[in-house]
Amino acid sequence: MSVRQRILAALAANAFGQVVTVGTQLLLTPLFFAKWGAALYGEWLLLSALPAYLTMADLGIGSAAGNDMTMRAGAGDRQGAQATYRGAFRVAAAVGLLTLLLGLALAFGKFSLNTPPTPHIQPMEAALVVLALAGNVALSFSAGVFGAGYRCAGLNASGIVIGNTGRLLEAMAFAALLWLGHGPLALCAAMLVLKLGLIGFQMLHLRRVCPWLHAGNVPAEPGLVRRLLKPSLAFMAMPLAGALSLQGPIVVLGSAFGGEAVALFSAMRTLSRIPMQLMNVLNASVWPEMSRAFGAGDMALLRQLHRRSARITAALVLASCLGLGLMGETVTRLWLGSAQTYDASLLLSLLAIAGVGAIWNASSIVLAATNQHGRMGLALVSSAAAAIGLGSILIGHIGQQGFLVILLTAEVAMLFVVLPQALRASGDSLARFLQGPSAPP
Repeated sequence: MSVRQRILAALAANAFGQVVTVGTQLLLTPLFFAKWGAALYGEWLLLSALPAYLTMADLGIGSAAGNDMTMRAGAGDRQGAQATYRGAFRVAAAVGLLTLLLGLALAFGKFSLNTPPTPHIQPMEAALVVLALAGNVALSFSAGVFGAGYRCAGLNASGIVIGNTGRLLEAMAFAALLWLGHGPLALCAAMLVLKLGLIGFQMLHLRRVCPWLHAGNVPAEPGLVRRLLKPSLAFMAMPLAGALSLQGPIVVLGSAFGGEAVALFSAMRTLSRIPMQLMNVLNASVWPEMSRAFGAGDMALLRQLHRRSARITAALVLASCLGLGLMGETVTRLWLGSAQTYDASLLLSLLAIAGVGAIWNASSIVLAATNQHGRMGLALVSSAAAAIGLGSILIGHIGQQGFLVILLTAEVAMLFVVLPQALRASGDSLARFLQGPSAPP
């Protein structure tokens, strides 16, 4: 397949993934409200926030290894790609075990201390929920290595479709269990069973469609962790910053204002993040091609991909934010069945935060795809931690709206950090970048 064909296939696959993401959020959220109520749903969100921090337990090795495999394949080094692939599985197994141990510690802390408090979920049930969610994170490390294998083999679209089909089945199981009146533990059990099934399918399917990745007796690279440690630690910053940015506000607002405030904030943020999720379709599609172009030394293609994706992102973000800003109340009424859960000032603030984030994310892919994201990762964690830390201290004085101003300031700062680094990494200049692409890649 050509570059264009691979990007178009990945765009279609990622569009399917975003339909799953947005559809799941839009359909499950009112079902959670209807079947559990705002208080219990808010407590479920609080418990889900705890294991989210365990996603960084692999130190970012899986993401860095995926880039390394794709760049090696682009340069024609299949044996090197195989060695990285097998080494990544060793890392996934080790960190999966570590994640389970950390999950046990979190579960014990929840049971013994009942922190954060969950009045509608008993301590033992809450502890089991935390442990099950940690188990799901542990399994996700191996699933991620299989996903990297699809990218390396030039079958990125297939890997995306398979992964998102698993997420769709999980959402359908959640909907059925909620409709039947089941609680958090039943949802966790279904999630674990489906994740094991997904991993089994990935293993069998990838062996069939990409036999060269599993052929021969190429050993796992023994020094993989040492060689990829620097970009891996930078990748670790991304889930850490993501957990801080996504789960941190929930914890801060939940501690200050309770579960109902968390549920309202979560609903409005789901709407506001639709523009960013649309952009993730494009970002995930061009990522492997940027890695492949960099590995092959084709810097002109890398620059073209960056310019086009950034221009498309800016146009779509502006249009979608404007549409949601104007139609927010109507969408909320149709979505949740009531306009009482709509907060105009909250939605507009969250739209501004998500819009700026989507724009700098388009340039961050250049750095992430080529393992040159070290300084970006440090800046990302620092800005997110500063925003959450400052917000948690001042929330009683500045209220929710002041907290949102702090979050927006952090996103603007990241734009001024990421764009210059992306231009240097691709050998581009700001003037040529702003002129846009001169020819299709």
